[in-house]
Amino acid sequence: MTESKADTSRKRILDAATEIAIEQGPKVLTLDNVAKRCGMSKGGVMHHFKNKDALLAGMVESMIGMMKTELCEVEKAHADALPVTNLLRTRQRAHEKLAVHQAKILLVAAVENPSLLSPMLEMMQSKREEIEQHDAVDESTLLWLAADGLSFQELMDISPFTAEERIALRGKLINRAIALEEARNEHQD
Repeated sequence: MTESKADTSRKRILDAATEIAIEQGPKVLTLDNVAKRCGMSKGGVMHHFKNKDALLAGMVESMIGMMKTELCEVEKAHADALPVTNLLRTRQRAHEKLAVHQAKILLVAAVENPSLLSPMLEMMQSKREEIEQHDAVDESTLLWLAADGLSFQELMDISPFTAEERIALRGKLINRAIALEEARNEHQD
């Protein structure tokens, strides 16, 4: 399936906006600067995103779309896994594919307009409900929060762990989740 010209333009705009937000910060993220960065007119950018909030919403939406795609792929490969195990596997894959600086878009959106994170909150609430429908809710929740804490430290550039250590820690969290699955399966037998 090929992308339409509008989809290609939209992606160029989002990529340019992400680069500006990461390299120069949210104050420099303007429609004018995005237009210059992606080689379009401001009107061309506004055709896709009427204002900065719409642009930031598009950036958050794009990130959530990537996360949902990753989760679907993981769930297909591990259909019998606990939801927390697949969530942790998805996070691991996202960290491999998505540079942490791209996740800083969430921080930019939070600073500019916290309501732009509503779709992320909805996704998190959905994950919580899914986790609560299975065994080992407390343990699953703690594993999820530990993974989020690790990601948050990395996002804020305050992690005391090296990249290699963070990879190993994510692996250990996944292994703990797998152990929960094995205990559940033994209990069901």
